[in-house]
Amino acid sequence: MLKLFFTGVAALVLIFQPWALEAQTIAFGLKSAPPNLTVSLNGEIQTPVSVSQADGIRKFRVTGTGIIRFSAADHRSQEFHTGELPVRNGRLEIKLENENGVMELVGVYSTGVQPKSVFFSPDGGRLFVPLLGQHGIDVFRFEQSLVFERRLSVPGSREAGFVEALIDEQRRELWVSNMQKNTVHIFDLDTLDYKMSRGTGGVFPKVIAQNPEGTITAVSNWVSRDISVFDSETKELIRRIPVGGIPRGMAFSADGNFLYTAIFDYPLIAVVDIRENRVTARHRFHEGRGAARHVIYRESRLYVSDMFRGTVNILNAATGALLASRRVGPNINTIALSPDGSRLFASSRGHNNRESYLLAGPDFGAIFLLRTTDLSLEERIWGRNQPTGLAVSPDGRHMVFTNFLDSNMELYVDVSRR
Repeated sequence: MLKLFFTGVAALVLIFQPWALEAQTIAFGLKSAPPNLTVSLNGEIQTPVSVSQADGIRKFRVTGTGIIRFSAADHRSQEFHTGELPVRNGRLEIKLENENGVMELVGVYSTGVQPKSVFFSPDGGRLFVPLLGQHGIDVFRFEQSLVFERRLSVPGSREAGFVEALIDEQRRELWVSNMQKNTVHIFDLDTLDYKMSRGTGGVFPKVIAQNPEGTITAVSNWVSRDISVFDSETKELIRRIPVGGIPRGMAFSADGNFLYTAIFDYPLIAVVDIRENRVTARHRFHEGRGAARHVIYRESRLYVSDMFRGTVNILNAATGALLASRRVGPNINTIALSPDGSRLFASSRGHNNRESYLLAGPDFGAIFLLRTTDLSLEERIWGRNQPTGLAVSPDGRHMVFTNFLDSNMELYVDVSRR
């Protein structure tokens, strides 16, 4: 197409626009959040030609040139010119942000393969991201946004399988579990230098927790179904405590006498009496099947995620009585409390792929913001493929989560505290 433009009386400018020679036809399968957002071309709504029953992907065939707009109520629209639509291998993924949300997106940052978890340093100046699918821990420096600083590695080792971390402020150390090596690796928190590794004695270590005094550090071992207890100062393995199930998340009581352990086989918390080195109580918070995954202790309450049921639960820590429960979304993974305890964040990975959870599922996951008074929903923030790791900054201003299958993480700021 030729367009004619006149400037003054005699000047004639011819601008050739090759994209306008003929109408384009673009075919793509759309995975989106919200799932049923509207697709329009130059204001004309497009209808999908099919919807996959297996994975929910809507297939579109758009003919024409101009602006393709993706929109949904209460969300910020995205627009692309037809020649710039980011279709990859016939697939398009679109995620819209909330229009007037509590949290606002700051940026998306690439990480190594399969970022399993994420942790803020005590001063909020750094983020640590253990990588399940690669060797090491990615470190980001927090400025106005995030800047990749370096990847921590263990000398003489190339195994992947880094899972969770713990920060020992007293000794200025970073502990990271490595399930492929059945060890915990320890780094200097300030210099980031590697210090040492210690075998847990168990198989597939996961979560690391430390008592309030900082004298002992516990590691949950998935396959051997026990907890390794270390002397935090000497790094000596003191004992292993069987818990009668698959231990995942852990949290110490305020006095350090009890270690509350989420048992992934059931909707159950095993209470380990540290003075007796054994399980002395079991708090089952639902009948039937369940998969307790993460647990947080705060002010005599236990906040527990159940991955199988997709619920977040509040228990009385002393009695195990269920105080509140809410079905939030599929595959609830990590939970985190705001520093003031008023808000609970929960990551939902979305529905699993029918073949394997290591493949992208039919929908995107999300982060849910719940009020701790009654678990009522404050806001849902869409993630992408399997939001997994989740952390809140020490000052409560920022929230970050990892998209496990996309090898990236998303940083949000609380707009009321920006």
